[in-house]
Amino acid sequence: MSEKQVSFEDFRKEQKKRERKEKLCNGVKKCTDWIQNNKEIAIGIGTFAVGAGGSMIKGLAKRQKVKEEKQLKNNYCYDRSLGHYWKLRRELTNEEWIAIDKRKRNGERLGDILAELKVLK
Repeated sequence: MSEKQVSFEDFRKEQKKRERKEKLCNGVKKCTDWIQNNKEIAIGIGTFAVGAGGSMIKGLAKRQKVKEEKQLKNNYCYDRSLGHYWKLRRELTNEEWIAIDKRKRNGERLGDILAELKVLK
């Protein structure tokens, strides 16, 4: 096919794109007309929407931050003797943590233990 020829699929995609754009423009025009005709109601709704939106964004940001901290906690192991974080392939099980604690008390280094367990990334 040459560059000037357009397939039927491309034509349908372009047509749908134009229809969506037209619907969006019509919606925006209707909304602006309504706001101009009902300014008092629009101001009340706007202040409520801004307040609700702000609190939603604040909650989502807090939840995302907690999720990232939890993921960091599960994917890294801190070695106090070296002051170094070891990146893990996966989250360690409780049995693995118990084994690591026992071996650390016996004087083994955390890096060597994690390497033996094959959990280092």
